[in-house]
Amino acid sequence: MKTITLYTKPIPVNQRTMIVRGHQTSSKKWKYTKYALAIETRSQVNFSPLTGTLAINLLFYFGDNRKRDIDAYIKIVLDSMEGIVYENDSQVAELHCFKIIDKENPRTVIEII
Repeated sequence: MKTITLYTKPIPVNQRTMIVRGHQTSSKKWKYTKYALAIETRSQVNFSPLTGTLAINLLFYFGDNRKRDIDAYIKIVLDSMEGIVYENDSQVAELHCFKIIDKENPRTVIEII
């Protein structure tokens, strides 16, 4: 099992796109956050992208107990690891997500099996 801990705060998928002059495009906030997550991931990964099917545990430690749908945070985390941890997020065959409150140390912990 490989473990990665990210301190960049993920954003929900509903902030992924915006409309500019009638065209849908990725928001700057989404692009920046995905890039920041990828850089933080790359700094902790010392292996080539994994192949084959994978199981992942995502532990979202939020700094407060506001109402959140954790499924909205999955996409940006999985997408940011493409080409670093695994070749493509379609390799993820099993996914477990947990929402935990930790006011002192908000983070995202990824366990790859």
